[in-house]
Amino acid sequence: MFEFDDAPKGLARLIYASRSTQPGGPGLSEQVRIITAKSIHNNRLANITGFLAFGADRFLQLLEGPVGEIDATFERIRHDDRHTDLVVIGRAPVERRMFRDWNMAQHQVSAVDQGLLADAGLTAFAPDQLDEDGALKLLGGLGGRYRR
Repeated sequence: MFEFDDAPKGLARLIYASRSTQPGGPGLSEQVRIITAKSIHNNRLANITGFLAFGADRFLQLLEGPVGEIDATFERIRHDDRHTDLVVIGRAPVERRMFRDWNMAQHQVSAVDQGLLADAGLTAFAPDQLDEDGALKLLGGLGGRYRR
């Protein structure tokens, strides 16, 4: 699917944004809890790590791992009917993982994150408006709050 031939040891990163097909209200948190629990299990088996940010009925996710596993995982994600309007923001070979300690961490974006959104060039959580650098900056900032 993707060309990651230049990835050292086949390690790749994929970032995408999408919109929930079940918009509106508190159901999104429960939906993400279910997604995260299943992702932690599946990603552990596939040697994938990553981070999922969500809010305002939108998702921003970063996946890292072996090229073939990223391809297979993203193919399942593309066909998941819980989201739509999927936009690939970035995909590239990488030398090391940004979120190496998490099979899948998640964060609900809120008003507390306004400074991080502004640093990434956003006034509200609209991840489909980000370029790769902005997405990495936002995800790194959000994830940095949880790193040891």
